[in-house]
Amino acid sequence: MERLAKENFNTAEEYDSIFKERQLKKTDLFDLKRWKLLAKYFKGGKAIDLGCLDSLAPFIIKINYPSAEVWGLDQATETIEFLKNEYPMITYIQGDVYKTGFPNEYFNYVVAGELIEHLEEPERFIKEAFRILKPKGILALSTPLNEKLEMGAVDKEHHLWSFTTQDIKSLVRLYGSARIKIIGSSYVPKYKYNFPVIISWIKKYEN
Repeated sequence: MERLAKENFNTAEEYDSIFKERQLKKTDLFDLKRWKLLAKYFKGGKAIDLGCLDSLAPFIIKINYPSAEVWGLDQATETIEFLKNEYPMITYIQGDVYKTGFPNEYFNYVVAGELIEHLEEPERFIKEAFRILKPKGILALSTPLNEKLEMGAVDKEHHLWSFTTQDIKSLVRLYGSARIKIIGSSYVPKYKYNFPVIISWIKKYEN
């Protein structure tokens, strides 16, 4: 795990602005593939997408499991208010991914797509994600693979950290066992999300 950007530009206001820009564009097929993979192992119960912003993972879960309790949490205040009004089938809340406010072991499934590379303290986030996850529950996360080889290739100054597969295994080793898949390729024509991405499903250890 190596530092990329020195300064952190990942504010709520910045991501409200990014959300508005993305709403003007069509959904990218690579993003859709990633969201489907992140939701792949949900089998019912309660799920939350942490740092959800424009993620479709909550919808994929809800469509496949209509009776599931599905949440989305993000710091971007205006974005969350928009999502609350537009998509009432998902419970959207504005909040802090380091201090979610949920009880211990509340969720069966936690999604964190393209989040940890934006955070000052990835370890602190991982601890909170597993705190709210039930034993044998799954944390599904994604992050660019070894972005330090091409710094800024994915999201310019918004990414603070670069991760390898071993970094992910080290981050979660106290909490669960990781299954990892790499998707995407740096050989396709350049688009910001065609950079190789780590998809990891971490099953929480039993108490």
